[in-house]
Amino acid sequence: MFSKVIVFLLLVAVAHSSAINGANYNSFAYGVSDPYTGDVKNQHETRVGDNVVGQYSLLESDGSRRTVDYAADAHSGFNAVVRKDPALIAHAAPAPVAASFVAPVARAAYYASPLSYGAAYDSYAAPFARYIPYGAYGAYGFGYGARLGW
Repeated sequence: MFSKVIVFLLLVAVAHSSAINGANYNSFAYGVSDPYTGDVKNQHETRVGDNVVGQYSLLESDGSRRTVDYAADAHSGFNAVVRKDPALIAHAAPAPVAASFVAPVARAAYYASPLSYGAAYDSYAAPFARYIPYGAYGAYGFGYGARLGW
Protein backbone atom coordinates (compact mmCIF):
# COMPACT_ATOMS: atom_id res chain seq x y z
CA MET A 1 0.00 0.00 0.00
CA PHE A 2 2.89 2.32 0.79
CA SER A 3 4.30 1.84 -2.70
CA LYS A 4 0.93 2.76 -4.21
CA VAL A 5 0.91 6.01 -2.26
CA ILE A 6 4.43 6.78 -3.45
CA VAL A 7 3.49 6.04 -7.05
CA PHE A 8 0.45 8.29 -6.71
CA LEU A 9 2.54 11.08 -5.21
CA LEU A 10 5.06 10.69 -8.02
CA LEU A 11 2.25 11.02 -10.54
CA VAL A 12 0.93 14.14 -8.83
CA ALA A 13 4.42 15.63 -8.56
CA VAL A 14 5.20 14.94 -12.20
CA ALA A 15 1.82 16.22 -13.36
CA HIS A 16 2.18 19.52 -11.47
CA SER A 17 5.86 20.02 -12.13
CA SER A 18 6.73 23.33 -13.74
CA ALA A 19 10.49 22.86 -14.18
CA ILE A 20 10.23 20.97 -17.45
CA ASN A 21 12.22 23.33 -19.64
CA GLY A 22 15.47 21.34 -19.96
CA ALA A 23 14.08 17.83 -19.37
CA ASN A 24 12.62 15.41 -21.90
CA TYR A 25 8.90 15.40 -21.04
CA ASN A 26 6.30 13.07 -22.49
CA SER A 27 2.86 12.02 -21.30
CA PHE A 28 0.14 9.91 -22.88
CA ALA A 29 -3.04 8.08 -21.95
CA TYR A 30 -5.59 5.92 -23.73
CA GLY A 31 -8.59 3.77 -22.94
CA VAL A 32 -10.57 1.10 -24.78
CA SER A 33 -14.04 -0.12 -23.88
CA ASP A 34 -15.54 -2.37 -26.56
CA PRO A 35 -18.79 -4.02 -25.43
CA TYR A 36 -18.93 -6.18 -28.58
CA THR A 37 -15.64 -8.00 -27.91
CA GLY A 38 -15.44 -7.39 -24.16
CA ASP A 39 -12.08 -5.63 -24.53
CA VAL A 40 -11.71 -3.15 -21.65
CA LYS A 41 -8.31 -1.63 -20.90
CA ASN A 42 -6.59 1.67 -20.25
CA GLN A 43 -3.12 3.07 -19.70
CA HIS A 44 -1.45 6.32 -18.77
CA GLU A 45 2.25 7.08 -18.56
CA THR A 46 4.38 10.10 -17.81
CA ARG A 47 8.08 10.50 -18.57
CA VAL A 48 10.37 13.23 -17.30
CA GLY A 49 13.96 12.76 -18.41
CA ASP A 50 14.85 9.15 -17.61
CA ASN A 51 12.09 8.72 -15.01
CA VAL A 52 8.93 6.93 -16.13
CA VAL A 53 5.78 6.49 -14.04
CA GLY A 54 2.63 4.82 -15.31
CA GLN A 55 -0.29 2.50 -14.80
CA TYR A 56 -2.27 0.14 -16.99
CA SER A 57 -5.27 -2.03 -16.28
CA LEU A 58 -7.29 -4.58 -18.16
CA LEU A 59 -10.42 -6.61 -17.65
CA GLU A 60 -9.64 -10.32 -17.68
CA SER A 61 -11.88 -13.10 -18.98
CA ASP A 62 -13.09 -14.09 -15.50
CA GLY A 63 -14.38 -10.54 -14.86
CA SER A 64 -11.54 -9.47 -12.56
CA ARG A 65 -9.47 -6.35 -13.22
CA ARG A 66 -5.68 -6.54 -13.28
CA THR A 67 -3.90 -3.26 -12.56
CA VAL A 68 -0.16 -2.68 -12.87
CA ASP A 69 1.48 0.41 -11.37
CA TYR A 70 5.04 0.85 -12.58
CA ALA A 71 7.94 3.24 -12.24
CA ALA A 72 11.40 3.22 -13.78
CA ASP A 73 14.43 5.37 -13.12
CA ALA A 74 18.20 5.18 -13.38
CA HIS A 75 18.68 4.45 -9.67
CA SER A 76 16.25 1.57 -8.94
CA GLY A 77 15.43 0.29 -12.44
CA PHE A 78 11.97 -0.94 -13.36
CA ASN A 79 9.55 -1.68 -10.51
CA ALA A 80 6.00 -2.88 -10.95
CA VAL A 81 3.22 -3.54 -8.47
CA VAL A 82 0.50 -5.86 -9.77
CA ARG A 83 -2.88 -6.21 -8.14
CA LYS A 84 -5.94 -8.16 -9.15
CA ASP A 85 -9.32 -6.83 -8.09
CA PRO A 86 -12.25 -9.28 -7.99
CA ALA A 87 -15.14 -9.03 -10.41
CA LEU A 88 -17.60 -6.26 -9.62
CA ILE A 89 -20.59 -8.02 -11.16
CA ALA A 90 -22.07 -10.89 -9.19
CA HIS A 91 -22.66 -13.88 -11.39
CA ALA A 92 -26.32 -14.81 -11.56
CA ALA A 93 -27.38 -18.39 -11.03
CA PRO A 94 -28.12 -20.14 -14.30
CA ALA A 95 -31.76 -20.15 -15.28
CA PRO A 96 -33.50 -23.51 -15.02
CA VAL A 97 -33.79 -25.26 -18.34
CA ALA A 98 -37.29 -26.25 -19.33
CA ALA A 99 -37.63 -29.82 -20.55
CA SER A 100 -38.22 -29.83 -24.27
CA PHE A 101 -40.64 -32.18 -25.96
CA VAL A 102 -40.11 -33.37 -29.49
CA ALA A 103 -43.14 -34.58 -31.40
CA PRO A 104 -42.78 -38.06 -32.89
CA VAL A 105 -41.84 -38.17 -36.55
CA ALA A 106 -44.56 -39.35 -38.92
CA ARG A 107 -43.05 -42.00 -41.16
CA ALA A 108 -43.68 -41.88 -44.87
CA ALA A 109 -45.65 -44.69 -46.45
CA TYR A 110 -43.52 -47.54 -47.84
CA TYR A 111 -43.80 -48.26 -51.53
CA ALA A 112 -42.39 -51.43 -53.03
CA SER A 113 -39.98 -50.82 -55.87
CA PRO A 114 -40.12 -52.89 -59.05
CA LEU A 115 -37.75 -55.84 -59.19
CA SER A 116 -35.72 -54.54 -62.13
CA TYR A 117 -35.63 -51.89 -64.76
CA GLY A 118 -34.98 -52.44 -68.42
CA ALA A 119 -31.67 -51.37 -69.93
CA ALA A 120 -31.88 -47.88 -71.39
CA TYR A 121 -28.87 -48.27 -73.71
CA ASP A 122 -27.28 -50.81 -76.00
CA SER A 123 -24.15 -52.47 -74.70
CA TYR A 124 -21.06 -53.09 -76.81
CA ALA A 125 -18.05 -55.24 -76.09
CA ALA A 126 -14.86 -53.39 -75.17
CA PRO A 127 -11.51 -54.30 -76.74
CA PHE A 128 -9.26 -56.64 -74.80
CA ALA A 129 -7.02 -54.68 -72.41
CA ARG A 130 -3.45 -55.88 -72.04
CA TYR A 131 -0.12 -54.64 -70.69
CA ILE A 132 2.40 -53.40 -73.25
CA PRO A 133 5.79 -52.39 -71.85
CA TYR A 134 7.12 -49.14 -73.26
CA GLY A 135 10.82 -48.52 -72.71
CA ALA A 136 11.26 -45.05 -74.18
CA TYR A 137 11.29 -43.40 -70.77
CA GLY A 138 14.28 -45.29 -69.42
CA ALA A 139 14.64 -46.84 -66.03
CA TYR A 140 15.83 -45.54 -62.71
CA GLY A 141 18.96 -47.11 -61.28
CA PHE A 142 20.14 -47.51 -57.72
CA GLY A 143 23.02 -45.04 -58.05
CA TYR A 144 23.23 -41.39 -57.14
CA GLY A 145 21.44 -40.13 -60.22
CA ALA A 146 18.64 -41.20 -62.49
CA ARG A 147 19.55 -42.92 -65.74
CA LEU A 148 17.36 -41.36 -68.38
CA GLY A 149 18.17 -43.77 -71.21
CA TRP A 150 19.13 -41.22 -73.85
